[in-house]
Amino acid sequence: MSAKIVRLLESFLQMKPQLLAVTRQRRVDRSLADDLIQESWVKVQTAVSDQNIENLAGYVHRTLSNTTLDHLRREKRRREIDAEVQDILSEGTYDISPERAVMAREMLEVVTEALNAMPERSRRIFLMNRIDGLSHRKIAALEGISEEAVYYHIRRVLERLATARAELEW
Repeated sequence: MSAKIVRLLESFLQMKPQLLAVTRQRRVDRSLADDLIQESWVKVQTAVSDQNIENLAGYVHRTLSNTTLDHLRREKRRREIDAEVQDILSEGTYDISPERAVMAREMLEVVTEALNAMPERSRRIFLMNRIDGLSHRKIAALEGISEEAVYYHIRRVLERLATARAELEW
């Protein structure tokens, strides 16, 4: 381990009580807080090896805050999806006719096939946005492209899904 990384680790460990306080402000339990701090450590370590950071404490706090917010957004989106699924499942499944069940299966197959036929990058960007709940800005940073390019990829997938759905001719 380089001397720079050792100094960074020492600084990071000294900040740990403050970092735990940052996560407590967001009402994150201790186990998750430790995971988020570790994830932030990896991000900070990578950033420090690539660039010179003048205000390390500020950078670490901002990284942890952003990591925590990203996690909370993903969890919120997952809860929303789970709630939607529960609503669908609890809507009197006894009322679903065999025809509707077949139509729903066909729709799922068509959408899945259309999504799988998309270029990998477009599909990945679409899923990051629609399933993981990431913003265009965050996806752009992760993919190394502009926000406009993210919008283009998502629009392209949505157009293909709409076309696939229309081809079912319900």
